[in-house]
Amino acid sequence: MTQELKDKKDAGNENNELQRGIKSWQVTFIGLGGVIGSCYFLGLGLTIQTMGPAVLFAFAIVGVIIYAVMVSYAELLVNVPRKGSFVSYTKEFLGPQWSIGMGWAFWCNWVAYVPSEAVAMATVLMYITGSTSTTFYIATAIGAMAAITVINLSAVNVFAKIESGLAITKVIVIILFAILAFGIWVGLWGSDHFLGGSINFGGDNLMNSLFPKGALIVFTQMTLVLVTCQGTEIVGLAAAESQDPEHSVPKACKSVTWRLIGLYMIPILLVVLIYPWDLANDENPVFADIMGRYDMGFFGTVMSAVVIVAAFSCANTGFYGTVRAMYGLACEGLAPKFLTKITANGNPRNCVWFTLACMWVVLMLGLISELTGALETLYGSLLSISGFTGTLAWIGICLSQVVMRKKLKERGYNPKNCLKAKVSDKLGWLPLAGACVQIIALVMLVIEDQLVFCIALAAVVVPMIVRWINVKRGTARDVVMVSDGEKSFDELFPRLK
Repeated sequence: MTQELKDKKDAGNENNELQRGIKSWQVTFIGLGGVIGSCYFLGLGLTIQTMGPAVLFAFAIVGVIIYAVMVSYAELLVNVPRKGSFVSYTKEFLGPQWSIGMGWAFWCNWVAYVPSEAVAMATVLMYITGSTSTTFYIATAIGAMAAITVINLSAVNVFAKIESGLAITKVIVIILFAILAFGIWVGLWGSDHFLGGSINFGGDNLMNSLFPKGALIVFTQMTLVLVTCQGTEIVGLAAAESQDPEHSVPKACKSVTWRLIGLYMIPILLVVLIYPWDLANDENPVFADIMGRYDMGFFGTVMSAVVIVAAFSCANTGFYGTVRAMYGLACEGLAPKFLTKITANGNPRNCVWFTLACMWVVLMLGLISELTGALETLYGSLLSISGFTGTLAWIGICLSQVVMRKKLKERGYNPKNCLKAKVSDKLGWLPLAGACVQIIALVMLVIEDQLVFCIALAAVVVPMIVRWINVKRGTARDVVMVSDGEKSFDELFPRLK
């Protein structure tokens, strides 16, 4: 029996059906959960410190990029339904070599990032409690990682209920901040008069006020904003396991975009209006610092506490997302076959344990770094590749949509008539434009930090080299293990005569 026939036989015999245990409304909040992490509250201070008020323009550009990614993903998910996350589409439309590089880079991104959120939870909790106990710090970080582990070893509906609840909590706190900040700005509380633009825009030259470090900083530091917003692609992973994907996917993808713009742009605008940009930093949550500055200490404590919720939620969602991405790689023949196994309750358990083992290693290295400083530079560089590798996933989604449309036209189809939940005709240029802007941002990152580029490049190139060797040896596994009812693009859109 040939290897190809054996793989097909095994694919038919194994239960590789992910459980559909996520409700439509939960899909939207899971998408939000992957974005609003500790980086939103701590990283926001760093982006403001780095860019000044120009951060508003950077987030506006990223908001457009997010919209391009999400409408592209919705079009792919609805018209070529697959459960292999974006990996399925990059393989089908960009080829297995590029797909394996992007997929493993995405996995490495979250494997490094999730443990950092556990460390962030421990750091913030020590700040709130005033504890200086090393034992308390280690126990908190390990406990957070253990809780994430337990949740993701459970059935997917358990994850959905917990994560959607955490996401709702974060949204409520952000809305609370917006209300309090607006009151400070107009003089209802915290300040005794209308602040207007006096905080950051009091000078005679508006351009200098908007771009105190120059306009180019918006592009050279764009990856800082991209990594803050990354996680929206997880809504597609969750949508594959939703109970009504055809209707929930387009709705969730588009609504996440607009809600993110509201949850980011409005609070950031208010921050710039009431807080001097040169006081911002990444040591304390900027929202908490603002409350302290205007003698609203109780709410500052609330803003600090929510960082713990945000970090746990983002780490939990990231764990879910990277496990599903690894499952997608395995189903596409781009990762070891044992990772395709699904438990009776619809959980890709082998992917969970494999990813979990790597995350625990990173967490231990992270704790050593925090406690001794021995690996501080290495660990910091490892985490900073999140912006690079995560952006590759977004580029892959946009380019997959572009190539799919090109193939449709080559086969005699009119995308305007044959596609459901499609990108509107007026915005047909947006996915390619979004991909190009992100590529430019990555080039800028190479100019700024060669070490980060080398680490990120290794995450992409090493899996590609391994696959190339396997192809040469004839051991590459290319048979896709699709679920019942799923069809390839060739089957869905055969060439018209």
